[in-house]
Amino acid sequence: MNSFALPSTTNTGLNSGLDTAASDYVARVSYQPSAALTFTSRFRFSETDFTLQRTELETVWPPLAAGPTTVMYGNYAAQPLIGFLDRREGILGTARLKLDPNWVLLAGAGYDIHAKSLTQTQVGVGYIDDCLILALNYITSYAYSGSVTVNHSYMMQISLRTLGGTTSTGGQGVSPLGCWDIRQLALAAPLG
Repeated sequence: MNSFALPSTTNTGLNSGLDTAASDYVARVSYQPSAALTFTSRFRFSETDFTLQRTELETVWPPLAAGPTTVMYGNYAAQPLIGFLDRREGILGTARLKLDPNWVLLAGAGYDIHAKSLTQTQVGVGYIDDCLILALNYITSYAYSGSVTVNHSYMMQISLRTLGGTTSTGGQGVSPLGCWDIRQLALAAPLG
């Protein structure tokens, strides 16, 4: 029995591509004319009749030395099984500003083209070094159904960058980037 095909309180498996024996067809094309500019397109086609289900067009570029700015257009077919009764179309923009080599500020906003309204705003701060990523984001989401519903949320990210990495030097237990190599620490741990 495929558990993704079973209805639940959130129906997250339905329309995911994991709920059927054959998933939809996906394609991605990326073009990078320079080190500073990347264009990426992603598509999802129905496995039954090849109709276009999802489109994402994304541009990433670093203006000056501030950090990457991303603009993405998305067009998604209705997914009534998971609560999206109508086709969705929107634009998402994000920007990062490097304060110094380790600290970054970020901001973003989403816009619904059909509703002609803002769907989300985000501001955050992050710390990034060779070993670790720490980020805290404040997100405001807007829902429009007769009246405006505003939802405020916080998101915290903690990532160990070398977890599962394969680069190391000698038997020192430290990678060339100065981070502890988890594989070597695990091998050096006493058994029993």
